Amino acid sequence: MLQPKLTNFSDFIEKPKPVKVKTKFEIQNDVNLYLNITLFLIVIIGILVLYYRGKYKKDREENAKKKISEFEEYMNDYIIYDMLEQQKYNIPY
Repeated sequence: MLQPKLTNFSDFIEKPKPVKVKTKFEIQNDVNLYLNITLFLIVIIGILVLYYRGKYKKDREENAKKKISEFEEYMNDYIIYDMLEQQKYNIPY
């Protein structure tokens, strides 16, 4: 006949892993690494922004000149139309 044996249940419980305590120097090195990575990414993004600004500078200047000339033509047409309307009704300035 089988007889039950006593077992030690503490063998089945997982033992906690030891916690490695970091020194202030190790913590500071970790923080410095993250700061360096962040600053490096910011510099890369800044370089890309400056590159694209320089690349499309001519297009932006041409677009701005076109808009200014269109606005100037519109204002000239408006002034001429306004002057003709005033002459039509003989309204002095």
